[in-house]
Amino acid sequence: MTQHLFLPKIDLDSVELKPEHEIWLKRWLEGLVSAIDECNVASSICLQGLLTEIVLYGNPQRNWLEVFEDCLTDENGYPLAYSESYGQRLYKFSDQWRQTAIHAIHSRWYTETFFNGQSDEKYAQMIKDYIQPNGWIYNPSVSSVRLRNRMKSEYLMSFAMGLEILKSHNQLEPYKERFEATLSSQPLTPYLSAECFRLEALEVLNSVNLIPEGLDGVLPICEAGEGYCDFSMSEKRDEYMGTEKRSSRDIAVHSPLSAVHAQYVAGFCHEPTQESVKTRLINFARHLDRNPLDIPAFKIRDLVDIPFGTDISPIEVIAASSIINKYGS
Repeated sequence: MTQHLFLPKIDLDSVELKPEHEIWLKRWLEGLVSAIDECNVASSICLQGLLTEIVLYGNPQRNWLEVFEDCLTDENGYPLAYSESYGQRLYKFSDQWRQTAIHAIHSRWYTETFFNGQSDEKYAQMIKDYIQPNGWIYNPSVSSVRLRNRMKSEYLMSFAMGLEILKSHNQLEPYKERFEATLSSQPLTPYLSAECFRLEALEVLNSVNLIPEGLDGVLPICEAGEGYCDFSMSEKRDEYMGTEKRSSRDIAVHSPLSAVHAQYVAGFCHEPTQESVKTRLINFARHLDRNPLDIPAFKIRDLVDIPFGTDISPIEVIAASSIINKYGS
């Protein structure tokens, strides 16, 4: 298992890292040592640690399964998104750190499968317990936000992750028609990651015939900078607070991860779209080859130079090298 839903169709142990990317990833791992020793971690960080070591060395250098067990498992054996120490760092988070999100279950399942060749069947049971009446897969105790106000990329990601776990334990078939109906009820979105996770879910279901019409149109509206962004600013909607108030001055920036998603989504589109995406990714690969760490932060406001989150993450760095590998000269 050297592929992950975040980086579709990318064999992690075959990625040839740019020297700058290799240096960055090794430094990032070094910076994790004290946090791990103090159990000051999140499941997403540990997952990226595992993926990073696979890319760097071909195999993990640390027993990440042990880290998950010691720091990210509650007293009932449920995977946690955050350790207690990490949760205390989050603003006004109090006891909310004790949450079992679908991505936390998937990270634990992925890690256990990688180390042991299989995983405990309890993860499939957890997923079945979190199948909602509407067919989507999420833990409502993590957030009570109604579906229409949830981030589409988030719930489509959780859905794809849940399906992958069920399939690994041969427990997907009884839900197939129900899940197909759920996906069919979701209109096309203007988000690359959301459509990427939808397609991955359809592949797990062997139901790519249910790809919604208009998929080709998502790619050109998500062009940004030298490559692709996850969304189109002109199409971005905040259904809770309103577009004008919340997103009218956001700035889209190119992302290597979005480029990987564009590459994957284009594989399900018509040939002219595939050729257009290929041309853009060739140009993006040249840009990244010359500027390997040009992975800018998304800016919430164009008049305030404050990034939304960190500008570089291991997943983005790995994605950048994979784009250079495939499309660079």
